[in-house]
Amino acid sequence: MRWWSAILALGMIAAACGSGETEPAIGADEALRIGSFDFPESELLAELYAQSAELEGIPVRRLGVIGSREIVEPALEGGSLDLVPEYAGTLLTFLSDDAASSDVDAVLGELAALLHDRGLVAMSAASATNSNAVVMARQHAEELGVLTVSDLAGISSGFRFGGPIECAQRPLCLPGLQGTYGLEMEFVSLSGPDVIADALRRQEVEVALLFSTDPQLADGDLVVLFDDLGLQPADNVVPIVRAESLERWGEPLVDAVDRVSAALTTKDLIEGNRAMAEGLSAADAVNTWLERLGS
Repeated sequence: MRWWSAILALGMIAAACGSGETEPAIGADEALRIGSFDFPESELLAELYAQSAELEGIPVRRLGVIGSREIVEPALEGGSLDLVPEYAGTLLTFLSDDAASSDVDAVLGELAALLHDRGLVAMSAASATNSNAVVMARQHAEELGVLTVSDLAGISSGFRFGGPIECAQRPLCLPGLQGTYGLEMEFVSLSGPDVIADALRRQEVEVALLFSTDPQLADGDLVVLFDDLGLQPADNVVPIVRAESLERWGEPLVDAVDRVSAALTTKDLIEGNRAMAEGLSAADAVNTWLERLGS
């Protein structure tokens, strides 16, 4: 896709000037202010949308890590931040305390009304989704003919299910698998995605919980089972923009945001997250990622 190559060219120019680490002297009222949550994937997404905006000639001020949603959302409403990449279902639950549907269109419809009153706009959502994922070792899943979570019904008795300790209590984790899918598995508390993935590979657990964009999924030896009964909410990546900012920057901002969201996949996020896990900055991870996609 030509736009990937164009953003790559922009990134290489930025790298020549300091890998995007030095911001131009732009006043806060003259630039699109983009921030992120306090985890690497959010930093990666913020950088990707920032580079796309710059490609459209929009001056960008990278505010870096803002913090948790409890800090970021008021910053958007209050006008100290213009754009943040969000996750649709999680944001809906945060704003309304209602459980979000697995239907992204339904979630976006509900979000639109809630955000309008706050002076915010949900832009087009990406197909990329970061949600709880039920995972197996690929070889084991293929031997059993397991493709979906429902396929575990009737064969998972005696299986061990690995996940973080809080999974045993959270409705979208073990209780949800029991209630929605009727699965009864022995829970094994494991600390961290690396430990969980290794336990699957060593067959210490048969099934486990990871996030759908975890870099451990990059090698392909672990497979995500399709959530066919829709237990998980639609946590598609969706940029949230202040309505005033959207009015100011107009069509160039819409184009910049939408072209990223139209192309961004869950696999892309897995690869980007792996680059950051290997020690790259968000700017360098985006450049490496885009270079690979453009090759």
